Amino acid sequence: MSYRKITALIERKKKLLVGLSFSIITLILSSCGMWRDFNTYFNTYWNAKTIFDNAEEQILKQKKNIFAFREDQNSNNQLGMQSNFPQSQFPNQQFGQQQFPNQQFQNPQFQNPQFPNQANSSQPLAGVQPLIPAGTLSYMQLFQEFTRVIEKCSKILQYESTSSYFDDALFMTGKSFYYQHEYSRAQRKFIELAALTDSKYAPENKLWLAKTHLQLHNFEEGLKLIEEVKQTALKDDDEQLFNQASISKISFFEFREEYENAITECKSYLGVSKDDEINALVAFELGKIYLHLKNKAEALNSFQLVLTYSPTFDVEFLCRLEYAKLLKDLDRMEESESAFSDLRYSGKFINYLDQVLLELGQIYYEKNETKKAIDIFREVDSTYKMIPSSGIAAFKLAEVYKNGVRDYDSALVYYNKTASTMAPYDLKMKAVKKSQDLNKYFTNKIEIKEIETQILYVQNPARFIQDSVDYDIAYRQYTEENKRLMEAQNMGQQNMMPNQEALLQQQRMAQQQIPKNKKDITPSMLIAQGKYKKPIRPIIKEDSLNTNIAKSYFSLGSIFFSELEVPDSAKYYFQKILREYGSKSVAAQTMYSLGIYYETEQDTIRADSLFKFIYDNFEKDPMKKAAGEKLGLIKKDEKKSSIEKEEDPAEKFYIDAEKKYFDKKYSEAIDSFKVIVKNFPKSLSAQKSLYYIGFIYERELKNYDSAAASYALLIKDYVGTNYSNAVSAKYNEYKIEKERIKREEDEKLKAKEEKLKTQDPRGDKAIKENPKPAENVNTVVPVSKDTTKLKDDPSSEGLIRQQLLEKAKSVPDTSKKKIEK
Repeated sequence: MSYRKITALIERKKKLLVGLSFSIITLILSSCGMWRDFNTYFNTYWNAKTIFDNAEEQILKQKKNIFAFREDQNSNNQLGMQSNFPQSQFPNQQFGQQQFPNQQFQNPQFQNPQFPNQANSSQPLAGVQPLIPAGTLSYMQLFQEFTRVIEKCSKILQYESTSSYFDDALFMTGKSFYYQHEYSRAQRKFIELAALTDSKYAPENKLWLAKTHLQLHNFEEGLKLIEEVKQTALKDDDEQLFNQASISKISFFEFREEYENAITECKSYLGVSKDDEINALVAFELGKIYLHLKNKAEALNSFQLVLTYSPTFDVEFLCRLEYAKLLKDLDRMEESESAFSDLRYSGKFINYLDQVLLELGQIYYEKNETKKAIDIFREVDSTYKMIPSSGIAAFKLAEVYKNGVRDYDSALVYYNKTASTMAPYDLKMKAVKKSQDLNKYFTNKIEIKEIETQILYVQNPARFIQDSVDYDIAYRQYTEENKRLMEAQNMGQQNMMPNQEALLQQQRMAQQQIPKNKKDITPSMLIAQGKYKKPIRPIIKEDSLNTNIAKSYFSLGSIFFSELEVPDSAKYYFQKILREYGSKSVAAQTMYSLGIYYETEQDTIRADSLFKFIYDNFEKDPMKKAAGEKLGLIKKDEKKSSIEKEEDPAEKFYIDAEKKYFDKKYSEAIDSFKVIVKNFPKSLSAQKSLYYIGFIYERELKNYDSAAASYALLIKDYVGTNYSNAVSAKYNEYKIEKERIKREEDEKLKAKEEKLKTQDPRGDKAIKENPKPAENVNTVVPVSKDTTKLKDDPSSEGLIRQQLLEKAKSVPDTSKKKIEK
């Protein structure tokens, strides 16, 4: 082989060796990057991603309204739409809990009464369910899960900045901060991610950045970015991103109460989108907006439009339900009845039959077909006992009996029944109030009957003697029957005589107060029912009795006019007083009330004539001034109106205290609120301050005993107000839970003492030498009698109440700590 060939061969081997070395070095360097990604994935990223996906999945599953701009307000539908979904009926259906949170007649108990309609308020609403909902994991557990995600991702961001998972970690961190309501920190992460070039998250990140701008009230920048996202999504044919951006924009306009812009955005979306399922949702939301604006015709068209798309099963039902209700509101009763009947007999919606029947019964009630209405409401009441619909039906039955049939006895039975059902809280409160009104009516009727009997005895003394003799005979018969019945029962006779069986049946009927036939009621049964009482001899003169009965008739007329809302009956009793007892002291007051009745009937001539008669003839009566004001002869008292217009002297102090709370200076805020309570006890700000003190202790400082003490003062000092009603149920349950824990501790301690006593031969002496440790005094703050009955909590699944019960066992006893007043 020549030298030249050998040299060429050596050169080729050198080149091959150099190439091979370069490949090995490249492979080694590349494998380092692969190893780093491999190590990052399994050591940090995989754990963070798993935790984040699970937590976010729970949030998305339980998100109640996709059109809620502030996710922490998911428990309150922004437009106040009633979705008719009882929560207990659909516990596991994702859509039922995701889209339409409001339930019929629901009154969220922990909604902050301070900001009921403040749409563009940046502060969190006190007591409103937060963004992270209660579910498989509690609020605090989910919050901690996102904190774990942030911690794990921070390691990637700090130590693995060259990893291919860097932008993933940055995006998850931003979203975790957003879910925790840390909008400023979330925004910083989204801005950092936006600075990275060629990130796969760029379009979606821009949407989340826009959402943080909107949450932080950078409205112009947020809307600009959302519009850019929409255009990019349309260009890239990214349907999912376009849907998210459009829904975010619609939600924002609703939140800001810019309903015309929301309508425009809905129509714009429907003109572009090809997703028929989301189109149905948007069309349904459009109908709700029109309903809120009281544009019923357009709302009807929007609900019709929903059915042209592909709505989910739940959306279709709600759409048909609202459509049928709108027909009724537009006085198209026959069409509405037909639509509800179609829903009733459609097996497709069998799970919602209770809702349909309630609406159908309401139509029959409004058409004065009371028998049909009663039959349907009774069917719901008896068939759906374990859900709120039964209570709603009982309430409606009471309304039919009261207003349609004027059967006040049956109405009272069903109002009382409503209070013991699973009806929504506000409906129970209405039932209690109406029951009280009917009890006033029955009490007044009994009082009138007793006075009439007294007048009869004054005018005819022989009648008193005869009635007394009859009562003595009936009472002797009643006692003898009871004696025979007791003897028969005590002897244990198995085969009773027919007359004894009749006596037993009479006794049962008397106890139940529901006789089968009123003609068969004996005087002894009436005595057992308390309806037949011993006659009382009159002790006052007839003139005084006439005055008393005139006052009772006036009270009865007032009950009919105000509480029972039967003005014609009120007119009858007012005229009866003037006709039969015109000379009595209640005459001027009766004339004035009758004048008010004529005013409501638009009969100003009769009203003014009565006011003029009072003004001319009752010089010293207080009603003269009221009649003169009605006629314009006396100028209205400006003093009262000036007081009403006077500003709350505590308002500026309250605003300062509230600012400290929003700045998270909780201790200073509590001190400031306490000063308001102490110095301005009659101010509305005092009520709000006590509410906020309890709220801060409960939600921010987790000092549940101090929160309970504040709520107890609120209930005691401001009974019946919105603020006391908002906390009464959860405070009562908290107190019950503490008492239960105390009983359990006492029982355990007692069992331990008994065990020691049996084991130690010294017996009682050992216990005396080793006394039991001091017991914790339970946190019990006295509650006024008017509030101890408020045991029903409409938000029994509410987050705050759950936390109170979960934490009650570990709360240290602070019963001696009280809020300074």
